[in-house]
Amino acid sequence: MATNNGKMTNGGTDHISHLPETVMEHILSLLTMKEAVATRVLSKKWIQFWENHFLLLHHLNFDSSHFRTRNQTLFMNYVDHVLHLRGPIDIDKFTLNSLVELKLNNDFVFDVPPSTLPCLKVLHVDVRQPNVTFLNCLFGCSPILENLSIYGELPFDDDIGFRFEISIPTLITLKIELASPDEFEGCSEHNFNIQTPNLQFLTIQDQIFASYVIPELPSLVEANVGIGPGSRFINNGDISEEEALRVMLVLKGIRIARSLTLWETATAAIGHAFDDFGPLPTFPNLLRLDLCIDSCYGWKLLPHFLTNSPNLEFIKMDKQVPFVDEEEAEIVLDEVTYGWDQPRARPFCLVLNLKEIQMKSLWRSGDEEDVIRYLLWNSMVLETMTINFSEDALEGELDDEDMIDIEELPRGSDRCQLIFD
Repeated sequence: MATNNGKMTNGGTDHISHLPETVMEHILSLLTMKEAVATRVLSKKWIQFWENHFLLLHHLNFDSSHFRTRNQTLFMNYVDHVLHLRGPIDIDKFTLNSLVELKLNNDFVFDVPPSTLPCLKVLHVDVRQPNVTFLNCLFGCSPILENLSIYGELPFDDDIGFRFEISIPTLITLKIELASPDEFEGCSEHNFNIQTPNLQFLTIQDQIFASYVIPELPSLVEANVGIGPGSRFINNGDISEEEALRVMLVLKGIRIARSLTLWETATAAIGHAFDDFGPLPTFPNLLRLDLCIDSCYGWKLLPHFLTNSPNLEFIKMDKQVPFVDEEEAEIVLDEVTYGWDQPRARPFCLVLNLKEIQMKSLWRSGDEEDVIRYLLWNSMVLETMTINFSEDALEGELDDEDMIDIEELPRGSDRCQLIFD
């Protein structure tokens, strides 16, 4: 019987070490990856030969189950060592059955047969000039994918645009971040069709204003949305009401979320489309709302969110700086669209559920006083209201004496504490 060091027991002979190299090469070329690795125990000569002639293997197949210890570090070192031995030589077929996380940069492309990534749970994709056919196939051949991140720098000037098909029943977390190397020229033609019924966490940060098809997500826990280039492009008329409707449609798909963050880009677009395509959807499960008060439509959306979110417990409002064009001395806000217009009836959430309000980056303006006065008086179970002023708001309609008056405003909740941050 042969031992690990190639010597024979019971007076036998190590015949393997004396085989001609041509014969050994032929043997190695006929073996699978697992069988080829196993031959290393035959003799010392075979170990050296195996490493020197590893290029004869046309197919590489890695499977962590071949390691009895299931040691992840050992397996990773093994894969690195094998690929190092191959060097720059082309690989006809590469199979890694135990791959769990994959990151692809610079529009990396390879042939994707069905069910090629059976263990993949995390996928990060960085795109510039994407091969959408490849990406859609990759999404479809990952049967247990749970976390998908897409980072892209996509142009505005594509006549057709890219169509991404994200149909992944197992997906839990989806993050899309899109920018453009060019100045905003108008809404892009890129499209994302998102069919993820078990999605729990969604983030969209999109500066190119792509189009999204998102059926209602019944399992959604948290959504973070910023779509569009910003309020000044709304003010300049670069985005139509029909184009702004894209964000309203996203809002309908994420209405089941328990936590919702809407950035200034999103609230400006929603405000732009609201009069023609409203009302807002209801948010039956929403407990936490982070709402940017954009510099174009201001407080316009707040009463509708309060009315349509009956279980809301926490709201943070972050007021944005009004955009001033370099050629204009100042910007005059339209009180009809920007100012506070209180709800016709007291919202249900103010009566029973809203416990904390945060108001950030205020500018000491009269519209802010109207909002503060209404919320303090109508929030019946409010425990804390925190008011924070922008560092640049040194002067405004509300001076220090007005702040004292705010502290003395009547409150609907006798437990409410007013904090100036």
